[in-house]
Amino acid sequence: MMNKNWKLIRKWIDKGAKLFFLIAILAIAIYWLKFAPVLVEKYQVDRGEIIDNVMGTGTLDAKTKMIISSKISGRIENVLVDQGDNVSADQLLVTLDDDQLKLQVKVASASLETVVSGVDKVRRDLKFTEVVLSGAVKTYNRYRKLMPKAISQEKFDKATEELGTARARHSHAEVAVIEAQNKVVEAKKVLELRKAQLDDSQILAPFDGIIIKKERDPGNIVIPGSAILSLISTKVLWVSAWVDGTELTKIKIGQPAGIIFRSEPEHTYPGTVARIAIEVDRETREFIVDVNVNELPAKWAIGQRAEVYIKTEKKNNVLIVPEKYIKWRNNMSGVFVDNEGVAAWRHIKTGLHGGSFIEIIEGLQEGDSVLTPISLKNKLADQTRISVQ
Repeated sequence: MMNKNWKLIRKWIDKGAKLFFLIAILAIAIYWLKFAPVLVEKYQVDRGEIIDNVMGTGTLDAKTKMIISSKISGRIENVLVDQGDNVSADQLLVTLDDDQLKLQVKVASASLETVVSGVDKVRRDLKFTEVVLSGAVKTYNRYRKLMPKAISQEKFDKATEELGTARARHSHAEVAVIEAQNKVVEAKKVLELRKAQLDDSQILAPFDGIIIKKERDPGNIVIPGSAILSLISTKVLWVSAWVDGTELTKIKIGQPAGIIFRSEPEHTYPGTVARIAIEVDRETREFIVDVNVNELPAKWAIGQRAEVYIKTEKKNNVLIVPEKYIKWRNNMSGVFVDNEGVAAWRHIKTGLHGGSFIEIIEGLQEGDSVLTPISLKNKLADQTRISVQ
């Protein structure tokens, strides 16, 4: 009987021990979850320089760009450049088949020679009619003085008729000369047009630059305005960045800027604000700011994405705190400070936002220590115990 009772007692002791062990583990877990110190980073408030940046996102583009096309219709004979080639002003880029154009120039030249020789002929005719008219005038004047005693009415009438005929022929010859001269002018214009068309079969670069796209190949048929090549000038390359409309009053032409291409996120290239749009997009409420790229990456491409940081204001010797230490409560900014191993909330007033730092206007003093949890899973609250890493 005693053995049986002893076994029952041992059974209850074992159950109690297990329950105690579970309660102890649970208590430890609750302690560590709720009361254990939160591992934090600490930053000592100091004075320094802060620069207010306005950020925008955009793409690399060229200020001067042009679609190289043909002024005339024709078949491409040769494209002498390719994508990525540097070209100089007046360099030959494309040639069109010019056999028909050369023939048209020859025909126009021959036509000009013909009409020029026609002018010589009608001018000779005009001189002849001038001589005939002069003789007819003299005869008419002489007969008029001799009328009616020395000559008959019949002779005078004939002289009058010959004078009228001479005048008509002279007028006709003058008109013929004018018409022949007009034909010469027209023939010269036709010849000039044919020569211009022949010249247009040789397409030249309008300025120094680089070919960024090739649209056509030899053998393709082109019409006026159809794209063959895309050319840009590398003298001015800029990032056309979209900036929030609320920042409009901060930005001025000439302000310095930093440009970060997404292909090189670790490097910042210098830039300068060159142009500010005067229209805000009605949907996004953003406007475009063109920022000159003062120094290009070793490898770049038109259209590549980049962020610009326009430096709009600068302050020296002000209190600054990294942005990650700033917390928000009820739309009010503040920080947690170290109060003898316990986190304490303190409201602050901020100023300039410059990169990863924020200016502190009120609420902190130089030498104060501000806190932030190392792990995103942890949150600080008033009177939270802390452990500094």
